[in-house]
Amino acid sequence: MFRSAEIRRIRMKLRTRWSAGLICATLTLATVQAQSSASPNSGSPTGALDTREKQLANLLREPLPGHARAQASPSFYNPDSLYQYIDGGADIYLLYDFKNLLHQDFKSGAAELTVDVYEMDGTEDAFGIYAAERSPGYEFVSIGAEGYRDKGVVNFLQDHYYVKLSGSGANADGLLDQFAQLLSGRIGGTRTLPALLGKLPREHRVFHSEQYIRKDPLGHAFLAPAYVVAYAQGKQESKLVVSVANNAQEAKSRSEQLAKHFRESGECASAPELGEGGIRARNNYEGRLIARTRGRYVIALLNPPDNGAEILKAVAQNLP
Repeated sequence: MFRSAEIRRIRMKLRTRWSAGLICATLTLATVQAQSSASPNSGSPTGALDTREKQLANLLREPLPGHARAQASPSFYNPDSLYQYIDGGADIYLLYDFKNLLHQDFKSGAAELTVDVYEMDGTEDAFGIYAAERSPGYEFVSIGAEGYRDKGVVNFLQDHYYVKLSGSGANADGLLDQFAQLLSGRIGGTRTLPALLGKLPREHRVFHSEQYIRKDPLGHAFLAPAYVVAYAQGKQESKLVVSVANNAQEAKSRSEQLAKHFRESGECASAPELGEGGIRARNNYEGRLIARTRGRYVIALLNPPDNGAEILKAVAQNLP
């Protein structure tokens, strides 16, 4: 009896140890899988790059300026993993239909460089995110559709890509310029800003103030998406807003919502002399506004100058 009981106790201990080991192994495997799923996109489970990643990585193929050498394999991020690279800043990229990010670090002599190539869904989206991060006061350079530089930074827009380069160490600034020119040549595609901007008045325009806003232009969700451009005459600065609707009926609805907003927050009156759906409005928060429609567009001028009506007319005539 004693031996039988002892054997049973030994068997129970072995079963307990085996169960605990199995649980630990299962938890470890689950942790590894979770970490793997949260990692930047690096291609297939075998580590091979998919077709789009190969195309992006090819932008940084050798030879490279300054005999730069990659410090590690390229990293790729998609809409599900972008937050891992720019936590807290990913939302605005996703708003502009971000698709892929190529990230890679390089070293050339004493200089260290980081290359980030953001692929957006279209040229308007690439312009939108680029414009959201630039200011008219930057030092602009001739690269891509538009670009600017600062100490240790060169950023530019081209086709549906937003390229951001940063560097430090001896000769880093010169190397950044060379990398920017190389990438621009390899990207190809269009090197122009969105066509609609070319239809807006150039006189008194604050250049490099142009924006493409997908969310809440002037604080109003119903106006999105819209182009916004600043104009200055003397000390007076105005904002021209061109809200892009899907059709004329939707544009009319947006104009009506804008009029309703000002009636409820201040005052708004019909102004047929401004053109189709013309209004003059004001409130204590936003100030004065004049607006009209043209086909699928709502054209509004915030804080208009004395010739504001002429500006609206000129914009309307140039829009398709």
